[in-house]
Amino acid sequence: MARKKKKGDDVNTNAWMDTYADTITLLLTFFILLYSMSAVDTQKLNELTAALKNSLQGSTKVTDLKNIDQLKVAIEKDRDKLASKYEDLSKKLNKIIDEKGLKDDIKVREEDRGIVLQLGENILFDPGKANLKEDRKKVLDGITSIIKSTDNDVLVEGHTDDVPMHNKEFASNWELSTARAVGVVEYFVDEQKLDPIRFSAKGYGEFKPLVKNDTPEHRATNRRVDILIVEQKEK
Repeated sequence: MARKKKKGDDVNTNAWMDTYADTITLLLTFFILLYSMSAVDTQKLNELTAALKNSLQGSTKVTDLKNIDQLKVAIEKDRDKLASKYEDLSKKLNKIIDEKGLKDDIKVREEDRGIVLQLGENILFDPGKANLKEDRKKVLDGITSIIKSTDNDVLVEGHTDDVPMHNKEFASNWELSTARAVGVVEYFVDEQKLDPIRFSAKGYGEFKPLVKNDTPEHRATNRRVDILIVEQKEK
């Protein structure tokens, strides 16, 4: 004879777990979204972390979080502050270039990465060579004073045109552009005694041109050494 069902036998006592799991998932998604913002205030991030921790521990305490509009305002203020600092650095570098009489030798470009001091191939090197011209080192001396005036890291990048390179010293444009970048870094570090930890060197060959390699003038523009004063990011 079948056992008669008692009252409450059909009740799922674990049903609350579904709701709880959905809540935790939503909280985690919300936390990850806010964490991905690049300029979230540290204090507000700590508040969000505490709220998530309380939820995972099953606490019923409600943490008083700041309004999301306040977070947006804080982010915008940080961006404005960085932009202002970036403009000040640009003005400072241009002033030094003017004072040193280097406007004809150095072109200044502003990029998202920072400020680029662009030097044409003929400024520092003979065609197909990576040895610095002795009579043109004064240009690098001027740039040394620029580097000394900042705490920013410095990236030296070598570039060529698309004409294939193959001589006794260099088998490709990769090697030539890299050797030139390294040569400039060595000058700053070995002769000017600048802190080597601030420097790095890269060679891009012909693969990052400023303009198309379709005329002799354009090819001359692409044969260059870029000295990037890296924009500092606030933590």
